[in-house]
Amino acid sequence: MAMKKMLLTTLVASAAYLKYQSVRQKRSVQSILVEQGLRHFLHETDPRKASDFEKFNHVNSENYRIPEQVQKQLDFKWLDIDMQILKRDSIVTPEKKIIFYLHGGSYWYQPFGLQYHFIAKLADRVGASVIMPIYPKAPVYDVNDALSMVMKSYQDLLATSGVTAENIILLGDSAGGGLAVSLIEQLRNAQIDLPKQVILLSPWLDLSLENPEIAKLVTKDPILKLEELRFEGKYYAGSENLKSPIVSPIYGDLVDLPPITIFGGTNDILYPDMKLFTKKAKQDVRLITYEGMFHVFPFFRLPESKRAYEQIVDIIGLD
Repeated sequence: MAMKKMLLTTLVASAAYLKYQSVRQKRSVQSILVEQGLRHFLHETDPRKASDFEKFNHVNSENYRIPEQVQKQLDFKWLDIDMQILKRDSIVTPEKKIIFYLHGGSYWYQPFGLQYHFIAKLADRVGASVIMPIYPKAPVYDVNDALSMVMKSYQDLLATSGVTAENIILLGDSAGGGLAVSLIEQLRNAQIDLPKQVILLSPWLDLSLENPEIAKLVTKDPILKLEELRFEGKYYAGSENLKSPIVSPIYGDLVDLPPITIFGGTNDILYPDMKLFTKKAKQDVRLITYEGMFHVFPFFRLPESKRAYEQIVDIIGLD
């Protein structure tokens, strides 16, 4: 009996403490619990370790294979297996919305299950098809390989399917968000029709990571580790300078771009550069900030994620 009473007291105290932290941090109890879980279960893989580096080198040297569950349950298929471009919904018409999705993963990792589930759910909600290039990854390939591949994928979409740029929504998360901005800068420079909207989730906009505000967030972000990012970014940049606009689009010319909406959390290492990018932009860039939230939080089942999801739906619009 005494043990039950002690356990009940502990549970009540823990619940009260979580509620207090939720009010103090201005975010949900669920987000605090998820963050604690992320701190305990992430970071088993570190590309700086020789064994993990070799795994990445091996995996990213080979063609990507669609996970069986993703193929069967979420209906992702190859649009072009040689080009390594995925599609979802085989019916692509000039009138239909297309989400051109660039996944994140520090330019080293292949797409995760959470990303597939998020983009499939979103596409179903707004009545859109998905085009998803599996762009070349470091350490085998670099920015020139990745950017040229997504450029060609975008141009081929316009050239072969009859889809107009007005019906394309460019969506990218994390590294894919940075690649998305590099893409639209290059499309503009080449005078190629730009997508109607750009939506970025926790984008990596500056691989130099020199923003002094980042230091304040190193211990707060449960997902990203600063030194790992620097290591990964160096390989992705290859022979390019880290501050080259094709590597770090925050240093590009931020004019004549389509409307950009950024979703970011204040505990994300990359958040200071989201703010700086928004300040530097000379056109329509909107930063939607979520207090206390971590990197790519919209992918998780949280009250904040649900609100962000509904805002994304509103931006894209429903059929």
